Amino acid sequence: MIARMGIAEAAFGFKMATLRRGSRRFYDGLLANERRPAAELADLESRKAAAIARHAATTTTHYARVFREHDIRVDRLEDPAEWQRIPLLVRADIKANGDDLKSTEWNEKSARSAKTGGSTGEPLRTYVDARVPMLAAAWRMYRWWGVAPWDNLARVGRWGFGRSDSVKNAITWWPSKQVYLDAMLFDRASMREFYARLIKTRPVLIEGYVGAMLEFAEFLKTEGLIVPSLRAVSTTSAPLTANVRARLESVYGVPVYDEYRGSEINWMAGECRARNGLHIFSDLRRIEVLDDDGRRVPDGTVGNIIVTDLENRVFPLIRYWAGDRGALLSRQCECGVSLPLMTQPEGRSADLIRTPSGKVLNHGLMTMFADHPEAVRIFQLHQNADHSVDIRVVKGDDPDSERKVEAAAERLRQRVDGEIAVRVTYVPELPYTGGKTKYITSDLAN
Repeated sequence: MIARMGIAEAAFGFKMATLRRGSRRFYDGLLANERRPAAELADLESRKAAAIARHAATTTTHYARVFREHDIRVDRLEDPAEWQRIPLLVRADIKANGDDLKSTEWNEKSARSAKTGGSTGEPLRTYVDARVPMLAAAWRMYRWWGVAPWDNLARVGRWGFGRSDSVKNAITWWPSKQVYLDAMLFDRASMREFYARLIKTRPVLIEGYVGAMLEFAEFLKTEGLIVPSLRAVSTTSAPLTANVRARLESVYGVPVYDEYRGSEINWMAGECRARNGLHIFSDLRRIEVLDDDGRRVPDGTVGNIIVTDLENRVFPLIRYWAGDRGALLSRQCECGVSLPLMTQPEGRSADLIRTPSGKVLNHGLMTMFADHPEAVRIFQLHQNADHSVDIRVVKGDDPDSERKVEAAAERLRQRVDGEIAVRVTYVPELPYTGGKTKYITSDLAN
């Protein structure tokens, strides 16, 4: 195994020095950036944000029109006040103006299609800049977990690779191995076959959707199986609640890390070993947190996450309303990485509980069982058409779980001032959509 991993590292180094020199330069730049002083990182982000916005204003029909209509000064975009005058980009804008968002650099080779899975009920097609070796951002993050770019990996998610793509992927990464489990085709037979490949390839990292990783963990526990080679597990596509993290770590036996990414804009932030917030990839993305009126909120205050992709020149996304909620943190991480911090995203902006009087709850719903993670394996809040709420709970291993669940339910009743009924229902499992967990569902019209 030592010799084999030596070959994998050597092969990776050779590819980076020859076929992928651009990836090598990009990766080395990212490694240098993570140790820059905070003020230098902030200045770099500001300059890159202004540059990509100017590019969008001069190469896309959509942003040329928007900047003209709002009289935005492209020569002043480093000024925070001028930057905030750029209107937010929402999903409906992309749907209505897809072709107008393509820049003059867009072509079949420079752009790669990126489709969302529609977990919000609103599937979307965007494009990423295929010329940017963005996988290097993941390599940087993996290093924080003790995982090298040439290590064997496993992924659980919505992949859907065809045979030709699978062969191409295997050749690209040889002799390293990457194995996949498609969460759209989840059953015990596919999980058993995936486990056999894990034992054969011995990956050091498994990353995937929260719901899918939970489902596979339950399979492992039920079958009495372990994955002996792991160093880390990472999750994405849904909030990593305390009870879910605890459950995953108890089964996989390694630290579980949260990463923030999306189909429209991929790697945006990730946890380091300190796991005390997610490091924002501010050299690649600008993340703002705003209130519902579009104003910046103080650090530590939860609001709507707004993202600008600083690298995508073929389909610029400037001040994109990602649909998630979270908070920026002003402190520096003790790990030594100087990239700024944010809290774990708390769920979609549309994930709300409403009362007949108009009260809206979002903040804190994902963490309602954080004080007792061992009491709940996973949960879901469902609001019915009469405004009542069912808390669907898959119980954890705590023998006192029912009392603790009821205490959390009572706190929710107090938050809604008793205006709506809140009931607890224990279920053996919760549904997943393509391996993703939907923590809040509703029968109410928006």
